Amino acid sequence: MFEAEIDAGVLKECIEAIIAVVDEGKLRISAEGLNLRAVDPSNVAMVTFQLQNDAFDDYRFSNGAHDEGLEIGMDFQKLLSILGIGGREQVRLSVDEQAQKLYMRMGSLAYTVNLLEPSSLRKEPKVPELEFPVQVVMDIEDFRRTIRAAEKVGEYILLGVDGDEFYMEVEGEMDKLRLGLRKEQLIHLTPGTLHSLFTLDYIAAMSKGMSHAENVTLNLGKDYPLQIEFEVAEGKGKVSYLLAPRVE
Repeated sequence: MFEAEIDAGVLKECIEAIIAVVDEGKLRISAEGLNLRAVDPSNVAMVTFQLQNDAFDDYRFSNGAHDEGLEIGMDFQKLLSILGIGGREQVRLSVDEQAQKLYMRMGSLAYTVNLLEPSSLRKEPKVPELEFPVQVVMDIEDFRRTIRAAEKVGEYILLGVDGDEFYMEVEGEMDKLRLGLRKEQLIHLTPGTLHSLFTLDYIAAMSKGMSHAENVTLNLGKDYPLQIEFEVAEGKGKVSYLLAPRVE
């Protein structure tokens, strides 16, 4: 049995973070909260999502036969479109596992949403064991503003560290854009000398999914995957993106 109530804006913030990488996936519900781990169809990007039960105004989950929680298949694009209709109201959620349905109530609006069969969805990916030599923590607006500007210049973006400076660089056929931030301009920086190249479309989508965060953590290596971490739901939820590098 699962029943919960949460602010529609908080739930929308969480769903936007997920659909930056995947439109659908297996959502695991437990006594502790909600969890998801999914990879995009091209196997280039992965999202890991956690939302604690105290992010909800009311949260009820009884195990029954589910020692490890309840797993449901969710179309997150459909869920987001429903939340867009309801406005900033409280959302009441409940799941009927036998009927494979999610029930949502927002004020006088009541929705019945058909769930996806979990076995029809991609298997939950394993999180690779990675050791990142460099970590950068920066203001979210500095990051998102640079990504918006970079989209007008080229298709690939270089993220790197040169000593005590973190930089983001994109070069197109005609133009070039570079953001350079010294250690004192950042929240945190591990000094080093390295860089990796990434497809900008993926990072641009991810940046849209973190619009409510205050800061973002970037874990980097040389020609290495990029790990992006940030908080949602006023710190009661965490999102991690993993993006494969473009190696030429």
